Amino acid sequence: MDVPVPRPSPDDEQDEAPDPGDEQDEAPDPVAVLARLTALLGAPSSIGVGDVRVRGQNATGPGATAIGTVNITTATVATGGRSWSETLSGTWVRQLADGYAPAPSDQWLDRQLKLRHLVCLTGVDGTGRHTAACLASARRYGYDRVGVLDAEHLSDLLGTDVPVRPGHGYTLALGDEAVRELDGMTLVGLAARLEATGSSLVLVGDFAHREQEFAGHLVPHRPAPSVEVFRAQLRRLLRGQCVGWCVDVCTGDCVDVYVEEECVPHPLLAAHLSGGPRAGEVVRLAELIAQAPPRGVDLTERLERLLPRQLRQRARGVFAVEDDGGDGASRWDADHRRAFRLSCAVLAGQSVVEVQAAAGRLLVGPMPGSDDVAAPASVGLLGGAVDLLLGPVLRQAVVLVDDDRIGSGRRIEFSPGNDQLRTTLLEVAWSNWWLPEHLLGWLATLVRTGSPGVREAAAGAVGWSARHGVRAALKTVDDLARERRAGVRQAAAVALVAMAMQPELRQRVRAELDRWASDGPAHRRDTVARAYALGLARLWPDTALLHLRQIAQARMQRWHHSVVRGLVEVHSAGHQATVLPALAEWTRSEDPEVWLHAGRALRVLADRWAPAPREHWPELLDLAQAGTVSMTDLAACWANALSLPTTAYRSWRTLGFWLSRADGHAEVAAHCLEMLGLVVAGRAPLRHRLDHQLHHVWGQLMPHNTLLAAVHRLTDEDHG
Repeated sequence: MDVPVPRPSPDDEQDEAPDPGDEQDEAPDPVAVLARLTALLGAPSSIGVGDVRVRGQNATGPGATAIGTVNITTATVATGGRSWSETLSGTWVRQLADGYAPAPSDQWLDRQLKLRHLVCLTGVDGTGRHTAACLASARRYGYDRVGVLDAEHLSDLLGTDVPVRPGHGYTLALGDEAVRELDGMTLVGLAARLEATGSSLVLVGDFAHREQEFAGHLVPHRPAPSVEVFRAQLRRLLRGQCVGWCVDVCTGDCVDVYVEEECVPHPLLAAHLSGGPRAGEVVRLAELIAQAPPRGVDLTERLERLLPRQLRQRARGVFAVEDDGGDGASRWDADHRRAFRLSCAVLAGQSVVEVQAAAGRLLVGPMPGSDDVAAPASVGLLGGAVDLLLGPVLRQAVVLVDDDRIGSGRRIEFSPGNDQLRTTLLEVAWSNWWLPEHLLGWLATLVRTGSPGVREAAAGAVGWSARHGVRAALKTVDDLARERRAGVRQAAAVALVAMAMQPELRQRVRAELDRWASDGPAHRRDTVARAYALGLARLWPDTALLHLRQIAQARMQRWHHSVVRGLVEVHSAGHQATVLPALAEWTRSEDPEVWLHAGRALRVLADRWAPAPREHWPELLDLAQAGTVSMTDLAACWANALSLPTTAYRSWRTLGFWLSRADGHAEVAAHCLEMLGLVVAGRAPLRHRLDHQLHHVWGQLMPHNTLLAAVHRLTDEDHG
């Protein structure tokens, strides 16, 4: 490979060498990060279920995150706008239908879709209208032909290159502003475009003020009663379980008995469902009950902890310090106790000393121009001081865990079933006790000055705050993303992931990442790569590949591995068929920086092995054998990794291990030889290096490997 001398751009010349103020690069487990964010956000634990951009609540699906995606196509039209087309996973659409409570308006919507290619479904946000539209498309075209459209402007969808597939049903969610801008000619143009492709589109929005204008196209969404949504979801979640202590063989009848006789008639639950909660809240409640189905008194206690009204009463009781009682309560003033309790909600899982220090920062605030704040004395060893600071209500919801690994020896955790209280405490504190800008400043200070655990917890709270003010939260993350220290940028990435886990914020976060990845300081682009490495790549796999390609060009990334971790996350999320072709394309780039990351990624992916019973296959070779990826692309990636000085040593060693494991497995050996033949074909330097490896490395390490003789024939000068 001819490697020209790289010419760094002016923006990146400042990054010619590692930043002396930077910290050691960290590599948190994205699964663990997502699990901790789930506990704070009250969202489903999996972010890796799709690439769906939804304005508002995706109400009655298998969680409020999204539906799974298979692919995404982006089109750029002549006016400079963009439109997105995303095909949803048939598996997830089936699960969506499995737990769906039919709406009274579904039949009307089905009839209209048979007659028209464009229908407007009007209803209030959070009532399950988006789910109803997706399932109407599924009934019309099939579970594997359901998609989601989005565009910067509705007029962008009138272009000739709008990415709409023939014979598919799409849904497009419109905000209030988009509904106001919609005109009749746009509807006519969209309908004509869809008719030409044999597809259909359901526009979802609140058209209440435009009913007369679009009367012929409107279908009013009439949501299913909350109790029916609860029934359908709980039955789906409990299917296959025995909840009735059946004596002999469980036939599943106990699930219906449990739902109809134990749960639905319960006074607390009945009162909650009759109040018309949002469909997403009902889905989440069913999920929490299904985790460990309670009965009798246990069910009452669980509902008292989970229902929103009861949760807010408990949260207010936590901050009602005048109800603490006891002679020792005056030992700490009211503001101190409230600050400590809020710190517990933000820093659950951290040590008592760190929680106390965070409370002190909240009370004092950061000094101008400094991150140093004098924290109150530690209370970790002051007998009943922690109980006094927690108060009677919060003390029932948390546990103090003895942990010799931390300095104070004790940490504070919320007991199982009380994670929802954490979120409600944040809601009440945000609304009643502190100004939003004060809380955001406090959280940013914790990110800059705290330990890694405190940083991540505070960053998650910044991401949570975006539901109350996305602009202010993004400004805070932007400031953190420009920091020189890698640990602070890592926390900023956690905040971005937390925002993206909230469906109503995804479009804004996606637009911000588009801007950050393509322009701006190198540190901020590094933060975007870290966000993808922490799990965001599972949500937007195709966008991750695009952004990581842009970020890989930054010379700063030579000293970081966030791009590679993001690529591995896309691969691990089930998108192997797109990652390797993308890396093969990277090897043909004119930018040597991009070659470097392609080589690093190949080296990491080459260390992965197929699961049993094919564990003797390297995963990449197994994918090539199955036709999931191209053998030519695999060879191109190997050739790049074996040629670059920074990746060659480890890559040759990994290739030798492949040959060692392939010895004795004829099919694996045949594919290894085929791949090696493509690697050295037309590449004389690699053929000479292969000959060197055979004679001076592999031959000595593997003298009895019968495959090496066949490999040696590939080193002939006239080969290829």
